[in-house]
Amino acid sequence: MKCLRCGNEDPAYFYKGSKGYYCRKCIRFSRVLAEEELSGFDYEIAPDVQEYHFSYELTPQQKEASKRCLEALKKKDVLLHCVCGSGKTEISVESISDYLSRGLKVAYAISRREVVIELAQRFADFFPKARVTPVYGGHHERLYGDLIVCTCHQLYRYYHSFDLLVLDEVDAFPLKGDETLMNIAMNSCKGRIIFSTATVDEQLRKILEKRDVEVIELLMRPSKRPLSVPRQIYLNRYLASFCLYRLMKSTARQCIIFVSNRRDCRILYEIFSRFFSCTCVYSDLKERRENIEAFRKGRYQFIFSTSVLERGITIKNIDVIILDYDGIFDEGSLVQMTGRVGRGIDDDEGRSWLIAQRKDKAIRDTIAYLERANRCLKDVCIAAK
Repeated sequence: MKCLRCGNEDPAYFYKGSKGYYCRKCIRFSRVLAEEELSGFDYEIAPDVQEYHFSYELTPQQKEASKRCLEALKKKDVLLHCVCGSGKTEISVESISDYLSRGLKVAYAISRREVVIELAQRFADFFPKARVTPVYGGHHERLYGDLIVCTCHQLYRYYHSFDLLVLDEVDAFPLKGDETLMNIAMNSCKGRIIFSTATVDEQLRKILEKRDVEVIELLMRPSKRPLSVPRQIYLNRYLASFCLYRLMKSTARQCIIFVSNRRDCRILYEIFSRFFSCTCVYSDLKERRENIEAFRKGRYQFIFSTSVLERGITIKNIDVIILDYDGIFDEGSLVQMTGRVGRGIDDDEGRSWLIAQRKDKAIRDTIAYLERANRCLKDVCIAAK
């Protein structure tokens, strides 16, 4: 017995109800009978919606990656392994346009609803003739359009529906560590998948080993400036607070301060808001969107955040401080957090700091990754001369 939606074959997860056996491994997405034949979500793509334009010129490296991606999709899946801020979204646009021109169904899936909203608007600007439909929790009245932009959780609605699926930030929560959701996501696609990420974790590596995948790397940003390699400071939890105070006192720029959990986020905000212009954000904070927007508009100098701001958010001219004294951030998270720095085309002053109790494997791997990317950038710049 096998669940068609999530791929589960473990008999312990099947339960016989009044209407037959159903899978309990993916029941949080709605009940599916094992004997039930699933079908794709059918809708039509409007003609002539594939025309796209950018309000800026892509770099030669982005154009080359875009063409390689389009060519590779004719035969296999694609892994876009690109550094933060390198333009993974723009690289996928030519391939999306090609599929839309043939009346084929396309979805772009990413983890967080805020990023879905932002990306849906960007794609609407890229494809002015297309109906871009954002789908996320609490906003799924319309499930069809010329281009679907959705959270990963919403892909359960589209079994075998898409001819091209872009899975962005595939190494991040909620896909990270959730085999059931990952299988549901991949089963929403009957064609090719573009896996898009800055770091490849063990879960993704195992998936790629089972598929025919073309790897396309882009280890530089359009600005051709080096990635921020954080200054590392090793202190215990108590001394870290004094260090944080001195860092906040010495910076004149806006700054995201990443912490590992909601409790610390709230406590640090309550303490440091007495001395600095601060706000905070975490996943279930009611004022989350308002606080992010206020920080974006410059009303606060500092924002304390859990991992909710580590991906998909672009705020120019900021610094980053990472408090990792619990040692729970992995390489992917640390790379993404430092990747918030220097995302403006004219921003070469951004700095990052990493405060931890000890140098663990995640920190070593993060520093090695960032230094490797910067060496590649230096080699490209030397060759260009």
